[in-house]
Amino acid sequence: MRFLKWLDERFEEYILSGLLVVISVVMMLQVIMRYVFNASLSWAEEASRYAFVWSALISIGYTIKEDSILKVTTLLEALPEKPGQLVAAAVNGLVTVFFGYLFYHSIPAVTRVVKTGQVSPALGMPLGLIYFAAAAGFFLAMARGIQKTARDLRVLTGRKEA
Repeated sequence: MRFLKWLDERFEEYILSGLLVVISVVMMLQVIMRYVFNASLSWAEEASRYAFVWSALISIGYTIKEDSILKVTTLLEALPEKPGQLVAAAVNGLVTVFFGYLFYHSIPAVTRVVKTGQVSPALGMPLGLIYFAAAAGFFLAMARGIQKTARDLRVLTGRKEA
C-alpha cells in the first residue's frame, strides 16, 4: 500500500527527472566530444530526441496531477462557487475522455510499428519503444484525469475539501 501511495505521488516526477538527466548528460558528452576531441557521437542527438519525446508525453499526466495544465479560468472565476465547481468537473471529465480516446487509438499505432520491426538508425532501438511513449503518456493523462474528476466530484458533493 505504501508503494502504491509513493507511485501515485512521485511516479512522473522520477521518470521526468531521469529523462532530464539523460538529455543533459548525453548533450554535455556530445559537446565535450565535439569540441575537445574533435569527434561527435552518432547517437547523441537521437537519444536526446527520444528522451524528449518521452518526457513531453509523460509530463501531460504530471501537469494534470499538479493542476498546472494549461487552461483558461476566466469563466470559472466569473461563476459562483458551486456552478464553477460543476463546470470544472465537467471539463476535467471531457479532458479525461479525450485522453482515453487518444490512448485507445494509440495502441493500434504502436502495434503496427512493433510488427514492422523497425529500429532507429543510430541507436538500433526498436521504434515501437519510442511510439509506446504515446500510449504510456495518454494512459497516465487519462488516469490522472480520472483522479482529478473524482476529486472534483467529491468537492462538489461536499465529501472533501477543495
